[in-house]
Amino acid sequence: MILSQQQLDALREVGNIGSGNAASALAEFINLRIDMSVPSANMVSINEIPEKAGGTNSVVTGVMLKMSGPVSGRFLLLIPENTSIWLLQRLIPDCKAINLHMLSEVESSCLKEIGNILAGSFSNALSILTQTPIINSLPYMIFDSVGNILNKTITEMPIRSNNAVMIETSFFEEKKDLRIHIFLIPVSLEVLLEKIGIGS
Repeated sequence: MILSQQQLDALREVGNIGSGNAASALAEFINLRIDMSVPSANMVSINEIPEKAGGTNSVVTGVMLKMSGPVSGRFLLLIPENTSIWLLQRLIPDCKAINLHMLSEVESSCLKEIGNILAGSFSNALSILTQTPIINSLPYMIFDSVGNILNKTITEMPIRSNNAVMIETSFFEEKKDLRIHIFLIPVSLEVLLEKIGIGS
């Protein structure tokens, strides 16, 4: 499905609002100034998601929300491993973790809270722009490869679009680039666009 410039601009606004809210919440949580880049928004096929998020075997912190209501589907937030570890080191001064497979219970809980904050910020932005109540499930977090997380996400969807909305943004603390990837995998892309007011 090819989107018009107007449709892409509207989806980018979801990224702008969500990123702004997320940057403010994240800055407060880690007690550091956080700036952000202008988010990009694109339409990608489901099969392209691993490539866009760093590769099938790239290890990430994955946060998945089930969205119910008129705009239903899955919200998938992927935080690269280096970004995840950097955030932990700022939150926990004696953090010894060097990868996502050797986290303590406290470190895992901290990352889950960060994931909750970021995912909630973007989900709320989508609800505001669609003027539609969106009921979210409790966030599910996993440390795994992009490929495995994607397979688990789409396998649980009985019906889905073959396309996803990809929003990419970076948060900056001084010169550190904290890149994250957000994917909206709707049951119906047409319904999503119609609710934003940019249906075909």
